[in-house]
Amino acid sequence: MSQNDVEFIGMIQGQKVSEIHAAKGPAIDRDYVRTFAQAHENAGFDRVLVPYHSTGPDATLTVAYAASVTERIHFMLAHRPGFVSPTLAARQFASLDQFSGGRLGVHYISGGSDEEQRRDGDWLDHDQRYARTDEYLEVLHKVWTAEKPFDHEGAHYHYQNAFSEVKPVQTRNGKPHVPVYFGGASEAAIPVTGKYADVYALWGESLDQARELTTRVRAEAAKHGRSVRFSVSFRPILAETEEAAWARADNILAETKRLRVVQGYNRGGPQ
Repeated sequence: MSQNDVEFIGMIQGQKVSEIHAAKGPAIDRDYVRTFAQAHENAGFDRVLVPYHSTGPDATLTVAYAASVTERIHFMLAHRPGFVSPTLAARQFASLDQFSGGRLGVHYISGGSDEEQRRDGDWLDHDQRYARTDEYLEVLHKVWTAEKPFDHEGAHYHYQNAFSEVKPVQTRNGKPHVPVYFGGASEAAIPVTGKYADVYALWGESLDQARELTTRVRAEAAKHGRSVRFSVSFRPILAETEEAAWARADNILAETKRLRVVQGYNRGGPQ
């Protein structure tokens, strides 16, 4: 894929749920995951995000299942550093990349919500989490590219003779590599982005906000002799006329607010 190509990215979850659809039934609906993944593939999507939530199904296993029932579509696995050792994560991602035929990408989320992180026992603050992610990605890349066992001693991780026999199918600059998606606009996040991100993910901000963010990211990546692609998340609202589309948007917003009050938290947004 060239730097100028555009990808269309969808999203699948373990069951039917969104901002306007309350979750019903079991947390994992295999038929729904299979049908929804195949629908994305048949519709020509390039990739689908499988989100992470601290009370939801394991995203890695969801990707593994969805990959087993599809052939072409690629995946963006949402992953929060800190709960799995980076040496183990490197082997898991390399294995999943092998089994899926090189269709994996991983979106690393350092965590924007203290409440979410603490459900899984993480009590580091915002900036500490990004510092940990920096070292996490350093170790991850060492494991993917090392030709012999290595030692590592850092602020968060210590390893002796770390190594992996399995390497990713995909490569970057001739070295084993699973594409790194990354987000975050804070002063703690941008330096990590510049060092590791292949794709920087941002929401559908205003043009001025998007320009400011992408300029910062490009400048940071240039310090390391790197270039970065960008992913912008939108939720298209379609109708026969602009007036009808705005009316539909107002209804979606009202229903989203209502369900958030009922649920007490947002189940439907990507993480």
